[in-house]
Amino acid sequence: MRHHVRLTAPGLHTAAGTGPGDLWEALVAGKDTRSPAEALAGPWPEFDTAFLVADPDAAALGVHRRVLRTSEKQARMALYGARLALAGPAERGPVGGPGWGLYLGLPTVDEELLRFSALDRLHRAAGSPAEVAALYGREVPPFSGLSHLNSTAAAHISAAFGLTGAMAAYSPFSDAGLQALIDGALSVAEGENEAALVGAVSPKVHPLLFAQYEELGWNGAVPGEGAAFLLAERGGGADGGAGGPDGSSAGSGAPGARLAGYGRAFGAGPEDRAEAIAEAVHAALETAGTDAGGIGWVLPDAAWTADTARAQDAALERVFAGTADRPAAFTAERATGVLGPAHPLAHTLLALHGLATGRRLAADGEVVREEALPAPRALVLACGARGQVCAVVLEGAGK
Repeated sequence: MRHHVRLTAPGLHTAAGTGPGDLWEALVAGKDTRSPAEALAGPWPEFDTAFLVADPDAAALGVHRRVLRTSEKQARMALYGARLALAGPAERGPVGGPGWGLYLGLPTVDEELLRFSALDRLHRAAGSPAEVAALYGREVPPFSGLSHLNSTAAAHISAAFGLTGAMAAYSPFSDAGLQALIDGALSVAEGENEAALVGAVSPKVHPLLFAQYEELGWNGAVPGEGAAFLLAERGGGADGGAGGPDGSSAGSGAPGARLAGYGRAFGAGPEDRAEAIAEAVHAALETAGTDAGGIGWVLPDAAWTADTARAQDAALERVFAGTADRPAAFTAERATGVLGPAHPLAHTLLALHGLATGRRLAADGEVVREEALPAPRALVLACGARGQVCAVVLEGAGK
């Protein structure tokens, strides 16, 4: 790596509020952050409430209202998360240009498709262009073709902030957010970008989302909406330099941490998934120059499936076996719901907040308590439903 990279400028939008500080406080206070599920376009099985966020309007997004007509709610959540993350950097100087990249973890679009009855009427009216046009006018939402493209999220963010450097998008499972983080940080470390906006967004909570996750083996977890963004930017010098005397980024003066290590693996099925997760964690520890004893906080993925949850637990047991003070695993799920691709990146922002304050959160039944962080590193995991695994080690600015 030619350049030291710092992770700064957290932008987080969840049911708990905006920013990792809001999420931290909601978790410690045991705040109920759910909303009535009647706001959905249909019932979500088994639950009267879900972890919903308000759909950002044109004023909150700083865009023309036409943008709202050509985007899905998840694209608008992504644009809002990007705006939150770039607000601070924009105050310090120009944002955007060919040296600014964009790396996104995106869900599948869950827009409702045409009903079979409507398709049947279109088929029967095929010989009458006027009748077909009238049916389309009644049955097909304006710009529905555009709203079905996940690329609209990247396009709107790039256009709004002038991010024209190297970019990539990953979809659709929970590993997508950490894939974006790893590759975005590497693009800066290797000199491809001067800075990279990294983000991930959840699906919008919709009855059709249940059908998607049920097919994958849904374990009863409550869905949530949200977006998590941060900035990967060059720090204080080449070859892993330490940045400013306070651990800040030389280019911004903003506090931050660094991506100290990462690992990626793939487990094709339940029989080898635990091994794949352990492999990714060991790779992350090795590239970070530490071992299991050097980790002060573990934030596992909030898994949608029972098989993935069991594999993750087994892998962590294997990795931390024999560690004197094994850090208890913690997830923010109780205040956010499960956020799909955004969940591991929301955990990343929560970990950055803890590293900056020297604290961590631990769960004791229904109670969440703050504790001193015993080591300046956090491990964050993402386990995709098809077997993809990512692990990252985050290291505090003072390290």
